[in-house]
Amino acid sequence: MIGRYIYRFALLIVAAWAIVAIAGNSFAPPVNEVIANEDQPYLLSGSATDLSVQRSADAFGKPATDNVAYLVLERDGGLNNQDREFYAQLVSALRADSRHVLGLMDWWQVPTAGTAVSSDHHVVTATMRLNGMVGTSEGADSIVATRNIAAHMTPPDGLHVYITGAGATIMDEFGAVDRQVQIFTVFAIAVLVLLLLIFYRSLITALVPLVSVLMALAVCRPVVSELAAHDLMDVSLFSLSVSVAVIVGAGTGLVIFLIGRYHEERSHDVAPPDALVNAYRAVAPVIIGSTLILVAPLGAVGWLSVARISMFATTGVLCAIGASAVGLSALTLAPALMALASRAGLLEPPPGRSRSRRWRRIGINVARWPAPILVASGIFVLVLTIGLPGIPIGWDETSATSPESEANRGYRAVNAHFGPNQLHPDVVTIESGHDLRNPAGLRAIEQVTAAIMGLTGVRTVQSASHPAGMVSKQAALTATAGNFGDRLDEFADQITSRPVLADLDAAVDELLSQVDLIQSGMSAGPFAIGGVSLAVHLTQEATDKVQARAADVSGVFDSLRGFVSAIPDCPSTPVCAAAQEAVQWSNAVVDSATKLIGAAQQLIAATVDGATSAGTGSPTMTKNVWEQLTQTRMIATNFKDILRNARPVPAQDLAGYLQGLAASAASGPGSALYASRTILTDPRFRPALDELFSPDGHATRLFVYGDGQEWGNDGAVRAREISAAVADAVRNSTLQPATVDMTGVGPAIRDLQDIVGRDLTLVALISLGVILLIAAVLLRSPIAGLIVLGSIAVSYLAALGASALIWQRLMHHELHWSVPPIAFLSLVGVASGGNLLFPLRIREGHAAGVRTSVIRAFAATGVVVTGGGIVVGLTTLALAASSVLSLAQIGVTVGVALLLNALLVRTFMLPAVIVVFDRWLWWPREAVSDEPEREPVTASA
Repeated sequence: MIGRYIYRFALLIVAAWAIVAIAGNSFAPPVNEVIANEDQPYLLSGSATDLSVQRSADAFGKPATDNVAYLVLERDGGLNNQDREFYAQLVSALRADSRHVLGLMDWWQVPTAGTAVSSDHHVVTATMRLNGMVGTSEGADSIVATRNIAAHMTPPDGLHVYITGAGATIMDEFGAVDRQVQIFTVFAIAVLVLLLLIFYRSLITALVPLVSVLMALAVCRPVVSELAAHDLMDVSLFSLSVSVAVIVGAGTGLVIFLIGRYHEERSHDVAPPDALVNAYRAVAPVIIGSTLILVAPLGAVGWLSVARISMFATTGVLCAIGASAVGLSALTLAPALMALASRAGLLEPPPGRSRSRRWRRIGINVARWPAPILVASGIFVLVLTIGLPGIPIGWDETSATSPESEANRGYRAVNAHFGPNQLHPDVVTIESGHDLRNPAGLRAIEQVTAAIMGLTGVRTVQSASHPAGMVSKQAALTATAGNFGDRLDEFADQITSRPVLADLDAAVDELLSQVDLIQSGMSAGPFAIGGVSLAVHLTQEATDKVQARAADVSGVFDSLRGFVSAIPDCPSTPVCAAAQEAVQWSNAVVDSATKLIGAAQQLIAATVDGATSAGTGSPTMTKNVWEQLTQTRMIATNFKDILRNARPVPAQDLAGYLQGLAASAASGPGSALYASRTILTDPRFRPALDELFSPDGHATRLFVYGDGQEWGNDGAVRAREISAAVADAVRNSTLQPATVDMTGVGPAIRDLQDIVGRDLTLVALISLGVILLIAAVLLRSPIAGLIVLGSIAVSYLAALGASALIWQRLMHHELHWSVPPIAFLSLVGVASGGNLLFPLRIREGHAAGVRTSVIRAFAATGVVVTGGGIVVGLTTLALAASSVLSLAQIGVTVGVALLLNALLVRTFMLPAVIVVFDRWLWWPREAVSDEPEREPVTASA
């Protein structure tokens, strides 16, 4: 009935579709603009990493973003002053773009520049926090803006400038996917037209499925725009590109089935109207079933938030909407177009019964020897799938993009001069209930730093206690220098019990008093020779006291002096640098005292000579005495200045200060170094502190640099180990109560690994459950439904195995993590229709016997079903030429899956299983004779 109405009102139906498409695209906002405003981040909101980004940003009072980028400058011959000037200008220009750059850390200007400048001085980096989450158009715009700023500045000759980072990698990948999928879509349409022309030998016939699918896509675009604009669904460019490819393949296959059944009816001399009605009646259930197979599970994946990865969720929703559109188009627009073409006599079947005969012969062989064929094809599938459990999955987005992308070129420059993962630290944020900017807080941070540093694969930890980065020399420092807390405590006790500084100050005062006596005696002339002699004697005694007290000061500081000299990187460690500053001050005190002693000795000698010469009235010698008196007083004044301006704190506070630090230190192994108050007060460290401490001091960050593959299992495993180590270190520390969060590439990969398997399992279970239900209802047999479900599952697993064989064994690339789920969605969307149509056709003739019905189904649908799978499969294989590894792997996997499904599973395994399980397959079962079963075999032979 519906078919006849469609035939009668075909022109109105076509006009209605055209009006809806034109009106919708005229009034709805362009889908690309909506996506730019509404697209979703790389990870769905609510994942562990996303929540950590939010909490860390709140703790530091900054906008939430995971879009961390790096400015990289590289010069082969080493950076020079001209490069530094350009760097400063570029940093200023980037900071001026407050719309896109939320913050920029210029490590080159702080004492911890070792984290930003390579040891060979060939590369320098600066860290940028950019607006927009990774994977969104807003985040991509920020990266583009920073790259444009760098591109519009002319660097010195030989200096290479890159903007890289995890966000830049994802942007480069998604941008390449979007560009290449658009090119692929145009290419695929051209290939489809060509293959359909070869298949049908008629341009009009070839255009029917193409127009039907394109019109459905045209109607979909405004629907998607409106839903996304009103926040009823999420979208992304990547998901849109993938869903278009899936929908084109699925829609083309459905219309091909309808045309194939129409041609079959026409080949039996059925009139065009009746042929269309009969074809519609036979194929409509397949179209409806195939559409529901896509819409039901994929709609649930998206709108019910079954999938947590935005790529899957948005792709699921878009595929569901697209499947609804192409299903409706296949049920209304396609038969209307066929009716118009048939009226003009332009939809006749192509000549050549030889193809039907070839497929009949294949059906005869399958019907005669189902068990051997099933075993042989099963062995082939087993060979392809046997290695699946051990196939490693690739998580590295850098290898998924072109090696010549700007992000990858930046990585290569940094890795060559810094080592691996310099731009991919794991960031640990610890938020406590109190201010951590004190010795006890820094000591607790040091304990966490040491706990992380003890993990295998951790190269450096940068924290408030180690702004320059704690390295694995910790154990050696402990063994060589002992516990720093104990050393400070001992030193403070010595200063308290032996007031050597006060004694030295008193001895200098006594020396100055005797110098005054010398001056008075020399001024009195030769009659005061006795007083001068006494003053010289007392001055000598005072000089000896100064020398003894200076030796005491030097001796007291010997222990601290020996400690700091045993630490190779003392200047880059704040606490050691503070201790070294105190040692340098004590050295200056002793050196000044030594100079004073020398001046006093010269004064004594000059005074003795002057006194001897005064009796004869020699003025030259008297002038020499006055010069020595002046020099001695100047040196003494300088000594007093040094003594009264002690570093890092006044001399009278030094003992208490060191005791406070020592009291906050643990005495166990592995606690050799921790930061002192110097880092909190030294203005040189202020930029670093702004990155390492929150404004209120209640939160702190640690940057963990590891070895191995951060974009992979190494990073994910290390993220889990760091979380456990930090939790243990914080549990009984002064940081309590504390919350710990982790962000970075490693934690993101950890979340992906946890979520991808779950998402794929749920999507597969829902999809396969829907396939089983729909197939069982349409075929009126649960066992037949299981067979159809099994055929799709086998095609998918065999394709994964074949793809892994191609990419891993032959091309030495791990299978990208997005390939299994996207390939599954694509295979279900494209192959389910054909896998339903063939058993339905067998069931239509099962009264004549299963073998006869199999042979007839082969003769009637072999060309259509298999040809459709081959057309779409070969078209999808064109993606193998993509420069984006993940896209190329998806194209190969889906293409191989469709070809395997069409040429192996659907042609041999599916009918062989139906023949083997015939007695348990259909219900109710009708008695049949062998005669109808043999007749087609004999006739076809």
